[in-house]
Amino acid sequence: MFGVATSDNQPIAWMGKYPVRLAAILAAAHLLGIFASVIFPSAGVNISPLAFYLPTFLRGALWQPLTCTFLQDVDFFSLFNVLFIYWSGSEVEKYLGRRRFLQVVGLLLLIPPLVISTWSLFGVQWAYSGPYEFSIGLFIAFATLYPNVQWFGWVPLKWLAFVGIFFGSMKDLPRHQWGDLSVLWVICAASFGFIRLLQTGVSLFALAGNVQLFKPKPKFHVVPRTTRQRALEPESIHESIDPILEKISKHGINSLTASERRALDRARARLLKKP
Repeated sequence: MFGVATSDNQPIAWMGKYPVRLAAILAAAHLLGIFASVIFPSAGVNISPLAFYLPTFLRGALWQPLTCTFLQDVDFFSLFNVLFIYWSGSEVEKYLGRRRFLQVVGLLLLIPPLVISTWSLFGVQWAYSGPYEFSIGLFIAFATLYPNVQWFGWVPLKWLAFVGIFFGSMKDLPRHQWGDLSVLWVICAASFGFIRLLQTGVSLFALAGNVQLFKPKPKFHVVPRTTRQRALEPESIHESIDPILEKISKHGINSLTASERRALDRARARLLKKP
């Protein structure tokens, strides 16, 4: 049985009792990229136009920013990379919802072409392809949301993310692959900053939409003082999170919606501020 979900925090569809999320489609696309990277060259098909190269992009190869991430050198770890994308992406999608998850994916796909194009301003041209920086960026987003969650019960995600960045840098440094190295660092910084911005309640895209080059001069109005002010009663923290805690005890923390997770984070922050 195949059903379609409408809520932003729910899977896009159900196959029987199994949820189908955007992260699963993204992982399937990378799996297809593995087969394409092997089958097409074996058949004599040149797949280099699918990698991002600024001169060919400017000559009309506008598909390259979308296809370059899915090309890869296939090895023993390629399948693990697909599983890594699915695992990290699913957790980020559960927390943020589909709309904001698509914003994260779009940001991670856009950064490599922008960084490689920036190098061209200094007279350096590189061709870029591969999913490694993309998968690390997704994991950085996951680790930013849950920094102290322990992977397999022994290492927090924040330290695992740091190790991933370190070994990714060590992979590029000996071969002087400054293009890939700069893409890795920028993607990690952007992924971390984007999630932190969302956690403050501000969307990067909404913030960019509110930027005005020529802002009108603000007008000041005199507001008369009122004689009576309404006293605001503080909301009971325990009453607001008791239903959420009960839901966690029955169905687990993964059953929470994005709004419930944010409410839980706000309640925890308020409790920590109390003496």
